Amino acid sequence: MSSISHAFREEAYSCPVLPGNMQRSDVQRLMRRVAPAIGMHDGQLTVMLAMIDETRPSDWVDSSVEPICFAMQSNIAALTGKDERTVRRVEAALEGVFNFIRKDVAMNGRRCRFRRSDGSEYRQGIVFSPLIEAMPRLIELEADLNSGRIDRSILKQKISAAKRLVRSKLMDLQPRFPDDSFLREAADTFLSWPTRFYASVSVDELREHLSEVSEVVDKLVAFSQSKQKMSARPDTDDLQYIQDTTQETSVFCNTTVDMQTGLKRADIGKVTAQPNGCTVSKEKDDRDPQPTDKTDFGDHLTPMRLFYLCTEEMQFHVQISQGDRPYPDERDFTNGAIDRLQPLGIHPSAFNDAADQMGSMAASLCVLIIDRNRFHPKTPIKSPGGVLRAMTRRHACGQLHLDRSLFGLMHRASAGNVGKP
Repeated sequence: MSSISHAFREEAYSCPVLPGNMQRSDVQRLMRRVAPAIGMHDGQLTVMLAMIDETRPSDWVDSSVEPICFAMQSNIAALTGKDERTVRRVEAALEGVFNFIRKDVAMNGRRCRFRRSDGSEYRQGIVFSPLIEAMPRLIELEADLNSGRIDRSILKQKISAAKRLVRSKLMDLQPRFPDDSFLREAADTFLSWPTRFYASVSVDELREHLSEVSEVVDKLVAFSQSKQKMSARPDTDDLQYIQDTTQETSVFCNTTVDMQTGLKRADIGKVTAQPNGCTVSKEKDDRDPQPTDKTDFGDHLTPMRLFYLCTEEMQFHVQISQGDRPYPDERDFTNGAIDRLQPLGIHPSAFNDAADQMGSMAASLCVLIIDRNRFHPKTPIKSPGGVLRAMTRRHACGQLHLDRSLFGLMHRASAGNVGKP
């Protein structure tokens, strides 16, 4: 539909208005609250709020007109401290990714309004009616955030992923150091953790438990690295691809995708009982073993290369998980992937099924690939949840080739075609 047709449409049809007693300022407050949950980063939010500021407050509640931003990209850039190219990218994302705006502009991007001789108004610019239509689901999302439902779901998934990593480390280290008291203590701690969380468990309690599990992971990684230095031999099953050095070391070098041991599925059900230790029994929850993925990624995918393949949004979450450590590791990519599920519209069960099938790291790489390929130049992904389930099925059939997808992203990155629109 042409921009002129859009301009006349407001005279023929009733335009959407904000629900209840909402005003333009309520829309801005709501967007600040839900932006992280829908995957909108600070730069996009800043530009969007500036554009909303350029609309008339009365147009958001008047069914005879649509709220329209007439400000040029150069003006928005000056208001927000961005460049015009960034504003163009944000506008494209607001229309194509978030579906919050409709661009009714001239071929040269011109925005304007004027009155015709008959008294009617011609208006051309960035239309916010799609955002008004999205208000019900955004209000529902805010209610979920306020109730802690989404926070609880994300925390529970991160706890499950961290526990899988603890189990993997114990499976590798206990047979090699059967008399070590630290490993016996770690295994006892692992078995003491709850296998389910009831609705009465608060978000703060979940955060505290995640910190406890993460602390055990850190100690196991440190223990493994110390033993590796003492033996002066490389350990392909450790997360030792993250080194405290300026040199990039390989993430996947003849190891499994989720960096777990090469045990057969039948062998993963339990950790061998030690003379003075315990056996970590198989459970149908966080303690379930993960199958390995035998894909060989070679020497090319370092942690930082993987990091730069992530979208800006996923990089943000990876960095939060990484904290003060010099390089991101498996935990950080997994946590980053979990944080991206809700914004991508991927149901937690889809990620859990993928992790059960291929391991947490491989499932996280699937999310990384899906997230980035929403902006594929030829075949952008429209249904991230459906694609993740399809990738899980392909892995079960031995037909999933994550290495090809990742190297495809690297090739597009080198050609400058990976960025957002």
